[in-house]
Amino acid sequence: MIYSATLPAQAAGEADTTTLAGVYSAAFYSGDTVTDVQLVAPPGYVTLTGRATNNVTLSVRQLRDGAVLQAFASLTLAEGLSLAAEIPVTVPLTSQPVLRARDVLDVQLHQNGTGQAIASGLQLSVFVS
Repeated sequence: MIYSATLPAQAAGEADTTTLAGVYSAAFYSGDTVTDVQLVAPPGYVTLTGRATNNVTLSVRQLRDGAVLQAFASLTLAEGLSLAAEIPVTVPLTSQPVLRARDVLDVQLHQNGTGQAIASGLQLSVFVS
């Protein structure tokens, strides 16, 4: 099963944005283990080069009954990391969620320091099997 979210644009220094990726359902049971999280920029996306400071962190979160249980994958656009059109980037798992029916998955963008502008259209995929 794949959950996905298309992330909105975010101005440097703007407040956190949160985008829904989906709701886990046992009705479509294929497994309950997150195996991989990938981020890819759409065609024509202007390359975004990470910075040592004043950057953005992307966190994939698990919620149950409206409360955040954990952020289980996270990526900071730090120095040495670039997002370029149609080149997938792995978002490292920081823990392994135990998914239950009706758990919600979302993606949060958080600006660090003065931040970094993000163009709309980044596609995040969470793979569960």
